[in-house]
Amino acid sequence: MNIKTVIITMIAWSLVGVFIVFYNNSLINTPYLSLGPSDIYQFKVQLGIWGLISPLGGLIAGTFLVIINRKVFRKKSFRYALITTVYSYTLLFLALMCLYLAIRSYIALGDAATPDAMLNLALEMTKNYYPFVLFIVWGFVTLSTLFMLQVNDKFGPGILRKFLVGNYFQPKKEDRIFMFLDMKSSTTIAEKIGNEKYFGLLRNLFSHLTDTILNYDGEIYQYVGDEIVISWPLAKGIKKGNCIHCFLKIKSKLIELQPYYEKKYGTTPSFKAGLHHGRVMAGEVGVIKKDIIYSGDVLNTAARIQAMCNDYSVDFLISQNTFELIKPEDLSSIHTKEIGSVLLRGKKEEIIIKSVE
Repeated sequence: MNIKTVIITMIAWSLVGVFIVFYNNSLINTPYLSLGPSDIYQFKVQLGIWGLISPLGGLIAGTFLVIINRKVFRKKSFRYALITTVYSYTLLFLALMCLYLAIRSYIALGDAATPDAMLNLALEMTKNYYPFVLFIVWGFVTLSTLFMLQVNDKFGPGILRKFLVGNYFQPKKEDRIFMFLDMKSSTTIAEKIGNEKYFGLLRNLFSHLTDTILNYDGEIYQYVGDEIVISWPLAKGIKKGNCIHCFLKIKSKLIELQPYYEKKYGTTPSFKAGLHHGRVMAGEVGVIKKDIIYSGDVLNTAARIQAMCNDYSVDFLISQNTFELIKPEDLSSIHTKEIGSVLLRGKKEEIIIKSVE
């Protein structure tokens, strides 16, 4: 679970709750909009109540939406996610509203608080339109949270924030690692199972591999047919050998999923990969459909390294200078084989590469 996203959601919901209290207080104390302050409405009490309920609601809703979005909604349509969220939100709102009314009734009645008295006062408070306004306001907040999670998935974790703050409005230089992950024998598999089942195979594959990529701090840069281009900021990629362990975990995961793919598609997909690092220019492009792209020789080199996997009958090739950036203690379980100096297609200078198992 993404704890950071849950915390952000909880903070956002808390701010909305505090805003509601201050907004209501300003209305009550505005003469031409209100009859004036009332003993029924106590600002400090309201602030305390919403200061408790808002973070609680944000924690529950944030946890629920993050977990469900990861495990269910990513594999379903947005319409399915929307309907499910509306039903769940309605039940959650009713539960929190009951808690709110119970707390407020208890505070208002003081020593006279009995179950019957609290129930009667709570029912009396539901006769005005205020609970329905809250239902609409918090419903909008909940659906906005869902929408932001979906948009974040659309762009990729962290990319939406970079768009919003304009990190890449002006192009800038970055040191990044790129992995070109390509499915082996894809043409043969497509001819064997047909285009429709092949498309389903790709959807399943990309769905199964996403969590592994994210768990190793990878960013999915592009889907190109049956190929995934994964990227890391240099520091994140070499940390704990993330860029190498990511592919090895993908490989082991597909072995675990072999019975599933054999049963559903009659084939076992596997991948080959090439890994390299270097400096790129990163920036926003496009007017209507904006995107953040990376431009630099490192992408071509990583693609060429991946293309040589077939020449050496290996699954994973990495440039020597990238491999040397990773601490030896993070490679204790890694087996490597020196390939040597090779001249990549379209290049003038040779590069040293090695295979990793």
